[in-house]
Amino acid sequence: MILMAPRKDKLLFTPGPLTTSGAVKEAMLRDVGSRDAEFINVVRDIRQQLLGVACVSQADGYEAILLQGSGTFGIEAVVSSVIPRDGKLLIVINGAYGKRIRDIAERHGIRAVAIEVAEDTPADPQQVRRSLEDDGEITHVALVHLETSSGILNPVHEIGAVVKELERTFIVDAMSSFGGVPLNVADAGIDFLISSANKCIEGVPGFSLVIANREQLLTSGGAARSVSLDLLAQWKGLEETGQFRFTAPTQALLAFRQALRELDNEGGVAGRANRYAANHAALLRGTRRMGFREYVPAESQSHIITAFLVPEDPNFEFKEFYQRLSAKGMVIYPGKLTEADCLRIGNIGRIFESDVDSLLAAIEETLLEMNVAIPDRLPTRHTETSHTTEFEDYDSTSGSYNDTRITVGLPVTLGYLASTPVAMSEQTVLDAGCGTGNYLAELRGRIGRLHGLELNAGMLQVARERFADDPGVQIDQGSITELPFADETFDGVICNQVLHHLDHGEGEDSKLADFPNVRTFFCEAFRVLRPHGVVVINTSSHRQHREGFWWAALIPAAVDRTLRRFPSIDRFESFFQQAGFVGFDVVVPVAEVLQGEQYLDPAGPLSAAWRAGDSTWSLTTEEELSHALDNVTSRLADGSMAAFLEEREQRRAKVGQTTFLTARKPA
Repeated sequence: MILMAPRKDKLLFTPGPLTTSGAVKEAMLRDVGSRDAEFINVVRDIRQQLLGVACVSQADGYEAILLQGSGTFGIEAVVSSVIPRDGKLLIVINGAYGKRIRDIAERHGIRAVAIEVAEDTPADPQQVRRSLEDDGEITHVALVHLETSSGILNPVHEIGAVVKELERTFIVDAMSSFGGVPLNVADAGIDFLISSANKCIEGVPGFSLVIANREQLLTSGGAARSVSLDLLAQWKGLEETGQFRFTAPTQALLAFRQALRELDNEGGVAGRANRYAANHAALLRGTRRMGFREYVPAESQSHIITAFLVPEDPNFEFKEFYQRLSAKGMVIYPGKLTEADCLRIGNIGRIFESDVDSLLAAIEETLLEMNVAIPDRLPTRHTETSHTTEFEDYDSTSGSYNDTRITVGLPVTLGYLASTPVAMSEQTVLDAGCGTGNYLAELRGRIGRLHGLELNAGMLQVARERFADDPGVQIDQGSITELPFADETFDGVICNQVLHHLDHGEGEDSKLADFPNVRTFFCEAFRVLRPHGVVVINTSSHRQHREGFWWAALIPAAVDRTLRRFPSIDRFESFFQQAGFVGFDVVVPVAEVLQGEQYLDPAGPLSAAWRAGDSTWSLTTEEELSHALDNVTSRLADGSMAAFLEEREQRRAKVGQTTFLTARKPA
């Protein structure tokens, strides 16, 4: 007998069917009788739990009804069962699934009118109001909460409020939102909500579900236009016998019970929504870097599925793109829009940020295989890499450097290092651009093994003398753009106020300059980090440079020159993503200042040693420096310095001086 290894399933980045957990799959490996007491109890429990997901209960006047078939079966059951023969349906349409409701109504001979808007435009509650006020024959309103064709999220609460105010019945297709977008059915004024087993609750296909207002359900008697899709009859059967009227999807229901348990374990709908939102954020960061543009404006996007405009590159062909991704184990969806050529990527199912990262890597690889241009792709090798563009004479200032700088944000750095799976006492951490070793001195005794890397000879000598007798700290000379370490050496890489020495820049966050050496550093940091390792960057934002240092107003031209060397925080986030990091985070320790207590010395700028505490001063021209020193001398003489300092400190208290950025290397 030949034993074969089980084949690994492809990851499904689709709106359903979708990737499910092993436990959900395993739950189907049983045979149960549809009339057996055990199975009847399973159905009863599922119905009760579904009401909880909808934030309602039977005591509130709501019922959960299960029907065999896909989600569309549930939509057709509601539309064909609850609208009376003389009723009239208003359908709000901004995508394919709104149009499907119209098709169902037309097939059953139900009078219907529609409000149809562009596929990238949310429904307008006031337009619904006008339609209902103008047409008193309309009895029911149907809306797709989340149009799966585009990923657009419609304002269900606002429209529900209008429908209730004007005393109509509200039907909501919540196929792709139920379980993944927090929603209180009662608060939204929904009378009938329809969804499916194989969406955000992460079950398998086989049945649809309806959350129904009991009063509205009971008044629908005699309206049903189908035997198998008779919603009221289905509910009565479940209530009277606990059984389905026709053959029950037993295995799908067993899987769904397990899926509901997993939803609860994840923190309910809110917890699941957080994971999906993180997936969505990771997806957008990666796709935007590769030049993809979303079809729906950001303010109207859901975190469930996203429609992307197909690249305009002549080498891009969706069928080939899809097949190549599928061969790599990644399945996405084609477009379903009439107004634009799109592809769709879902964030739901049993997938996580690491899976999204794998998809993004596969997309980038596929685009390269197809010779499709990637606007912001990092080159595999930098042909022109300068080790440093120091603009302060650190050789001369290294002896007094420790008098002008303190280790700001140390608790922030320690907190990030502590977030890794490895205990800090067992970690190996690199201080890239360690200077004279201030941070290494603070980390000593808390981290198992420390490495410092410094290029400047003067700073290096001070650091080596400082740790000469400490075998737990190793100091090496080298450039942080070419880290002299093997792959996956460190649990953490820290870099404090160093990266602005790597590139000159050509303007504030100039994309022409694009900081090639900074980008190289991020790639190197990613390479030498172990899985789950963190990189912690201490930098300053553009606003902090202008408002976080009281003396910045004295030398504004030099500050402008400094800003050319500092990527903006958004640009830093992009660099993290390009290198492969995930979990980007930002912390601003507002109360801390780089120069410590001496920072507020009003006569400080008159001292060269004091000015050495911030390299911006080294960018002043002789004329600018002379003017600044005259300004300080004059203010000290006329007594206006105190008020000047107070006003500037009020600004610093709002923005701080430094920003800590971190991300981690995926597992």
